[in-house]
Amino acid sequence: MKIRKHMKRNDFVPAMFEEIKETMAAINKKLQQEKPDEKEPQKEISRQLLEFIYQSIHKSVRENISVSEQSTRKQLNQLTQDTKDLEQRITEMTGQYKKRRLIFRKLVVWQSVAAVLFLLGIGLFVNNRQLRDNDLKFKFIQAQGGINSNGLSYLDTVFHVNRNELVIEKIKKKVEVGEKESLKKADDISCFLLD
Repeated sequence: MKIRKHMKRNDFVPAMFEEIKETMAAINKKLQQEKPDEKEPQKEISRQLLEFIYQSIHKSVRENISVSEQSTRKQLNQLTQDTKDLEQRITEMTGQYKKRRLIFRKLVVWQSVAAVLFLLGIGLFVNNRQLRDNDLKFKFIQAQGGINSNGLSYLDTVFHVNRNELVIEKIKKKVEVGEKESLKKADDISCFLLD
């Protein structure tokens, strides 16, 4: 049999039948052209043989078509199942992506809150330090009984411009000593008044 190169898959089976018919027609022609002196039973046997061959080929082609259809159905079912599995995986991955995205958003929110709290803590620390420094300066000025502009400029330099912890510690000690003396005087006065 000849196989045509430019045939589509759908044209293969009809083309095969066509070629079988052509072959059988050629065989019939040869049988008819045989010598007239040959016996009729031999022609009958040849025709029966040709019919048997034709039926065998026809049966074989039907079986091959049936096998091809079954194989195609199996492949189609497998493709359908693979498509469903892929859709399910895509759905699951979409859900996981949404969860991760939500977790990421929550994480970003908590990081933002933590950053704001950290900055707020730094701001409060700086503010408390300034308040302690101002309280210490006020108590120092009270302990000194007042201060002139040069002394005030010196305090600003020590506390703000060039912070000097040693001088600040000395000022704290003087203030503590001054407070103790004031408390002692206050106790003496209160004892004197109560007597």
